[in-house]
Amino acid sequence: MTSTVALLILVTSIQQADPLPEMLIQASDSLEQGLYPEAVALYEDAIELVLYGDDRERAPGPLLARLRLGLAEGLRAMRSNDDALRVTEDIFDSDPGPETLDRALEIRYEIGLSYLSGATRRLLGLEVNAERKGLGVLTDLVQRYPFQPFSDDAIFHCGNWYLRNNLPEDAERYFERLLREYPESSWSSATQILAGDAVLAQIKGVEYDMGPLATAERHYRRYLRLFPDHGESQRARNALEQIDLMRAQRRLLIAQFYIRLEKHHSARIYLEKIILTVPASDTAAEAARLLDSLPAVPDEEE
Repeated sequence: MTSTVALLILVTSIQQADPLPEMLIQASDSLEQGLYPEAVALYEDAIELVLYGDDRERAPGPLLARLRLGLAEGLRAMRSNDDALRVTEDIFDSDPGPETLDRALEIRYEIGLSYLSGATRRLLGLEVNAERKGLGVLTDLVQRYPFQPFSDDAIFHCGNWYLRNNLPEDAERYFERLLREYPESSWSSATQILAGDAVLAQIKGVEYDMGPLATAERHYRRYLRLFPDHGESQRARNALEQIDLMRAQRRLLIAQFYIRLEKHHSARIYLEKIILTVPASDTAAEAARLLDSLPAVPDEEE
């Protein structure tokens, strides 16, 4: 009955004959007992009474905010999530106390994560995908109210959503923010390796700029250094092997370019590097074949 007591403290100035205190007790009891439609109806009536009742002075902001919080809790429990989101916005405009504000933010986080995780919305009588809506809710939260207890969770799940939906540039941005601003987060280890995945996913092929490989490599090596006993260590090692192979494939292209220019000395340097770094690969086998085909004495080059 803690919420009921808090509400009663806020309405001590209301006249004894006023129906509001009893209405608040009934609404709070209904919410605690799981009678959510009844609780929602009572909170809506109480809010209307506070705002528009005859001969009533304007209610203090904290009271109105607590009433709206009760309404949001009931709507959330009924899975009327869009309505609950709307009510939490009203709470922010009601001069809420710290506890009320914190809980309103938590409700928005819960709804945003629920949508992002696959919960649907009901629009025009149809159940529709709400992942983008959830993404917007969580993004707005971490922008307007950073460093809340759930902020690192929200950032991680947004980044993970972008990565799963083939938007690695956005994923990298979120993962980098989490690593930078929330270094003690419980998501740090997962974020470290996923940041590498996000960078690696942006590389379109060995014919393009390979600069991002160094960034991806840094993430994977940092993961192995900081979290050597975590479950993704082998995957990080596999990713590093993939990076070595991509570099080797890039070097093979460069070596072939030098061979066409008959700059055999330069080609030899790249081919030998390939054989040294990825000796068991098909790329190394091709490098060895090309190396054998070069003149025994390299051409003199400037």
